[in-house]
Amino acid sequence: MHIVIRFPFISQIFGYDTEPMSFRIKGYWKETRKPVYSAALIFPFLCIYHLGTVVLRTTYINGADALIIRILSSLSVHSMFASALVLIAVFTVWQLRAHASWKINFRMLFFTFIESICFALVLIFAFSWVTTHWSLAAAAKGKGLASLVLYCGAGIYEELVFRAFLLWALIALFTVIFHMKKTAAASTAAVLGALLFAAFHYLGASGDTFSIGSFVQRALGGLYFSVLFVTRGFGIAAASHAIYDILVGL
Repeated sequence: MHIVIRFPFISQIFGYDTEPMSFRIKGYWKETRKPVYSAALIFPFLCIYHLGTVVLRTTYINGADALIIRILSSLSVHSMFASALVLIAVFTVWQLRAHASWKINFRMLFFTFIESICFALVLIFAFSWVTTHWSLAAAAKGKGLASLVLYCGAGIYEELVFRAFLLWALIALFTVIFHMKKTAAASTAAVLGALLFAAFHYLGASGDTFSIGSFVQRALGGLYFSVLFVTRGFGIAAASHAIYDILVGL
């Protein structure tokens, strides 16, 4: 099956002929699940977050980032960029184990960004309907540049902790220890992981005030990002998460 996509405006912007632009959908999905695409997709968000925390001279960082830093500090690794080093290590191991190419098709990379925007918009529209009909808590608005920086960090490090680490750990636990089938293990892990993801937002002195509405909304969001992580990979899940936070919070 081939899809032909024509976007004349892209050729005007990027200076090459994209009419027609065609590639196999299956090939696109397989290609863009490679580690190098995830790394390239989240790189701008990573730069905004870490450069933003330095420029703004803030000690208020994302909770998942703070969790990684605290764990590494207990192992005598002290650095404000410790989480970034963990992320780089994860991508390096992932790339080497996958034996994947380091080459990037920038047209495909562009469409992963478009995908991420679309997935973020789907969640926004879904929550708009849910908050209207079920009276759940609406998302709180952020405060300018500092919030933008935090939202970029949340997309990356919350997905790293709760999807890349926790979700796969739970799947391994349910399949190896409890001998569950893969589908049942993945479903159970996604639900439990989503509940833990929601609960995480209320921990600590800087945690949000608990309410049933906001908890349910965050749990549903965590479940949504788990599905994205399993089906489309870390990069699109993280980018969608960051874009969702930015669009809703600012």
